[in-house]
Amino acid sequence: MIMPKSSDLLTTGFSPGTKLRLVYVDVTDSARALEQNHLSGPTAGMAQAEALIAVALMGADLDDHDETIALRMQVSGPLQGLLVEMAADGALRGYTQVKVINELDGREEAVVDEAFGERGEVQIIRAVPGRIVSQATFTTTPASPLAAIHEYFGRSLQRPAVAQIATLEYGGTVDLARGVLVERLPDGNPREFERIAGLFADGTALEALECGISAMDWCETVGLADIRMDPPKPLAFRCRCSLERVESVVCALAPDELAELVRAAQPAQIYCHMCGKGYEVPISRLATLLEGYRGQP
Repeated sequence: MIMPKSSDLLTTGFSPGTKLRLVYVDVTDSARALEQNHLSGPTAGMAQAEALIAVALMGADLDDHDETIALRMQVSGPLQGLLVEMAADGALRGYTQVKVINELDGREEAVVDEAFGERGEVQIIRAVPGRIVSQATFTTTPASPLAAIHEYFGRSLQRPAVAQIATLEYGGTVDLARGVLVERLPDGNPREFERIAGLFADGTALEALECGISAMDWCETVGLADIRMDPPKPLAFRCRCSLERVESVVCALAPDELAELVRAAQPAQIYCHMCGKGYEVPISRLATLLEGYRGQP
């Protein structure tokens, strides 16, 4: 699978004058690649894009090189649910439970709110291999990745923050997927934070996300001109699946199941839910694995 080079970025910054922290993400290329890999309809593609933005905003704090953060949602709407993940190295992947929503995909514009529905059960898990670092579980009404961000920061982390997600489609596919989060640090200026929060509430923050081309453009629009930007971090759609991992799954089959595949001359077909890539384990390899079983005590 050859993917075009991604221009997605995560940018963080700090305002010395107001003691406010900025997180700005653009995941347009990753959202578009996942939409294509999963053969998603326009509604599921846009919903997936919103979730990728959310997990990237929440993943700005990942520091361990093996750490990941995952956002899982079970929703009352026809989308049913989704799972997206970001790794500390900037890798993004995920899927929606339903890929095509006929009653919504036929409309002129994607209706993501209806796809999510009124109620969402949310899990946010930070983990390293073999261990969960932290886990938050809660309900949002209505269901949306943006509501999940606010609930996570406001109640689970108890850190005052406001966030905004911007997604646009063109020709039935994701054309823009950006997000921004502003957090008031413990010594941050409450009045300035309230001013910024007002710009999120009145639509200014959203318009600046849709029209701007960089994190600095957005900051200048909302009056954070003294922001000091950190070097941007590359983001990209990238999955950890591999043929070796697929074979480890096949090895977990019982010997009689492997023998049945070999007798039927049926290669094992396995698809990665997180990226949509398909793998085939040929009959010759299945026979080798079966012989390995027979050679065991």
